[in-house]
Amino acid sequence: MGGSHAGFLNAWQRGSCHDIQIEGLAARHWKWRMSAGAWEFGRRIPRDAPAPDLIFATDYVDLSQLAGFLPASWSRVPRVLYMHENQLTYPVHQGVAADTSWGFKNIMSCIVAQRVIFNSDFHRREFTAAADDLLRTLPRPNPRAELADRLAQALIVGPGIDRDRIPLGPGGPARSPLRVLFNHRWEHDKDPVAFLTAIAALRRAELPVEVVALGQSFSQVDQPTTALLEELSDCIRQRGFIDDPKAYHHSLGTCDVVVSTARHEFYGISILEALSAGCTPLVPDRLAYPEILPPELHAGGLYGDDADLIRRLTRLAQDPGSIRGPEWRRAVREGGCSHGIDRTASELDRIVSEVTATQS
Repeated sequence: MGGSHAGFLNAWQRGSCHDIQIEGLAARHWKWRMSAGAWEFGRRIPRDAPAPDLIFATDYVDLSQLAGFLPASWSRVPRVLYMHENQLTYPVHQGVAADTSWGFKNIMSCIVAQRVIFNSDFHRREFTAAADDLLRTLPRPNPRAELADRLAQALIVGPGIDRDRIPLGPGGPARSPLRVLFNHRWEHDKDPVAFLTAIAALRRAELPVEVVALGQSFSQVDQPTTALLEELSDCIRQRGFIDDPKAYHHSLGTCDVVVSTARHEFYGISILEALSAGCTPLVPDRLAYPEILPPELHAGGLYGDDADLIRRLTRLAQDPGSIRGPEWRRAVREGGCSHGIDRTASELDRIVSEVTATQS
């Protein structure tokens, strides 16, 4: 358990009216976690341990498998499944065949949960369509009807962010180049090559620009990304994952605009964190972004394609002062106010109380 998933649970634990005990595994070897995580969680529990009021699991836990490893006295404990992401629609590397068995684990987890929660309505719709497509190809009997019933009752609760811990920053210094933030994982689903290609286009047009790249990397950076990083080395002001939250939030506040080129995004915590620091967003007009971005930022903040991203970055590079004013940055910050963790904690607490009352 790591990154935004751990941050979400820890923030809920701090703000909840319930007594929450968190159990997790290290954020690596995800396939092994989905295969053996249920067994590991089950063996941690003493056979005579008192049953909790509710089990709240995220999508990397195979809930259907977990039931077999729990103490017998826990058999009637209600289960809630929170879908941060899913393995049916997660984009695979080019040339790699998709393995639907991992997505089928998500399907079975949904079926055995008393309540399913998605982090965005986009995610719910995409997963519902993909799961139905898969189940239609399988022989009968299969759980298509049961899944449809469960997903029809699914709820939407974004994980939110702890906005109080993110100060409003000033942006780039006066008369300095446009400072562009990329605070996403350096993985294929976030498409860092598209981002770096856009920055390279500005540089070749002799437009001044600086880059702050703070995303985490879990694997070796591929050759196209490495080549672009070398080409742009003189304009990369900061690069590398910052583990200290205070230092990370400070770096967000030194940037003018935050860019996403993601091909896969079910919520967008990194964008909302940057908004809280005052960064103007430039994100694709697809995925979950139209849902999480406040309506007043849609016209300027949602771009169509790669060429449109370059056009918008070009305009901002020509006049970075237009998005550096404190009033504008405060307005951007307030645009994300509906995504605070306090609202998330309140919604999740309400759902937990509702489910436990129904099962009692």
